[in-house]
Amino acid sequence: MGNLKTLLNNKWMALLLLAITFSLIYNPLTKFPYTFCVITAVILLFTYLQEGNLKNLNFKKIGGPEVKIILICYLIFELSMDFIFQPLVSKIFNEPADYSTFKVIEGNPGMYFKWLFNMWISAAIGEELLFRGFAFSQLKKVFGGKKILLVVLSAVMFSLPHLYQGISGLMMTFLFGLAFGLIYLKFKNIWINIIVHGLIDTVFLTLSYYGLTDFYSGLNMVL
Repeated sequence: MGNLKTLLNNKWMALLLLAITFSLIYNPLTKFPYTFCVITAVILLFTYLQEGNLKNLNFKKIGGPEVKIILICYLIFELSMDFIFQPLVSKIFNEPADYSTFKVIEGNPGMYFKWLFNMWISAAIGEELLFRGFAFSQLKKVFGGKKILLVVLSAVMFSLPHLYQGISGLMMTFLFGLAFGLIYLKFKNIWINIIVHGLIDTVFLTLSYYGLTDFYSGLNMVL
């Protein structure tokens, strides 16, 4: 077991494990949200095999102080992304992000709650475990304590699967990735990331349900 741990903690093996886990996003055998259920299971397995525990994923307690941090981070990122960065990115690239994929839930309560549940499982939990908890752990084995590099690389990884949202959507996802990376770097508690991510996506899906995603285009026109 000791030899296996040593092998799996080698920087090249850590990079390979991260690449394997990331590539599962594109595997043809599973679809949303089951893809990230598989990814989550693989992350837990790889982390346990490397460390003998799951401490590197930073599943820490949530108490009163953490709830305050969650609310503050959520409000800061929701307001700044919606009213500053989203309009700015849309203006720079001369197009709003393409959110047409989410039209399917507009006015459909059953579809809305299904997507909401799937989002918390796949995006909030799955993406944060992959792009923050696991990515930071593996990239640290490769690049050491270069914290800003870890944040940037994890944000790049986070943005790539969102190419379907167009260039503006890709850039917005990258910016969100930087923000989530900084939160994780600061507080080292994956639950904080998961809940903030989930709250942001809940607001987005609610806007989609009411057919208000043009809200972002409207902000761009105002800017």
